[in-house]
Amino acid sequence: MVIKQENFVLSAVNDESPIIITVPHGGMKNSSGAWLSTLYNKRVKSDVPEENLISGEKIVLAGDNNIAHIAFDIFKACPVNIIIGLLPRELVDYNRFVPEVAYNDEKLKGFYDSYHQAISETIERLKEKWDKVFLFDLHGFGKQPIEGSEFDIILGTNGETSIYKTDEALYKSLIDSYQIFSAGRDGLPAESDLYKGDTTNLFYSKKYNIDSMLVEIAPRFRHKKYVDSKVRGQLLSKDFGEFLSTLDGVRKI
Repeated sequence: MVIKQENFVLSAVNDESPIIITVPHGGMKNSSGAWLSTLYNKRVKSDVPEENLISGEKIVLAGDNNIAHIAFDIFKACPVNIIIGLLPRELVDYNRFVPEVAYNDEKLKGFYDSYHQAISETIERLKEKWDKVFLFDLHGFGKQPIEGSEFDIILGTNGETSIYKTDEALYKSLIDSYQIFSAGRDGLPAESDLYKGDTTNLFYSKKYNIDSMLVEIAPRFRHKKYVDSKVRGQLLSKDFGEFLSTLDGVRKI
C-alpha cells in the first residue's frame, strides 16, 4: 500500500483490493484554500437559481465537511484504494463533467484532469487483476431527500450503476443499524433528484462496466456541531469497512 500526493490529488493505492473510494469534495475547505484565489479564478454561483444549472449540471460551492475522515476510517477497517481531490470546491468541482461548471479558470483544468486520470488509471489497473471492480463515490449531505425524514446514509445508482447489486447487499448489511435511503427499496420512493448518483459513479460505470454508487453521509457522523459525531463516524466507517471486506473475496483473474 502506498499513499501519495500529486497535483492536489491524494491517493492511497492498494492493488490487493478491487475497491475504490473517490472523494471529490473532501479536500481543503474553502476557507483553508482561500489563498489560492490569488492565483486562480473561483467558480461563481448566481443569485438566480436557473443560471446555476448548465447542461444539466448544477453549480454548488459548499464542500463536504470531514468526509475525508470517514474515508480513511473506512480504510482502517478495510484497506481499499482512495482518491481524494484536494482543491477547495470554490475552485474545482471534481464531481462535474461540464467544464464551465467544474472550474472557472482554464489553469485549473490540469488539476481537475489529474483527479480523473487517477481514477481511470486505478480502475484500469485493478481490472487487469480482479474479476470485479467496485467504486464508491463518497459525499456528505445536509438536506434530507424526504422532508421530515432523518436518513443517515443515502445510496444513489441512477437505477443502473450497481451492476452486481452491491447497493442491495450494502443496504441489507447496514439497515438494522442505520436509516438508509435506497430508491424503491422497502417502500421508499424513486431516487431524489438531489442524490441520483448520476455523475462520477455513472460516468465510470458506463466507461468501464464496473459496479459503482453514490454514498452520502449525514452531518451527525462528521460535523463537530453534533455531540459525539467523531465516535459515530468512526463506528459507521467500521461497519462500512466490514461490509467492503466481504467484497474483497472476489476472484482474482
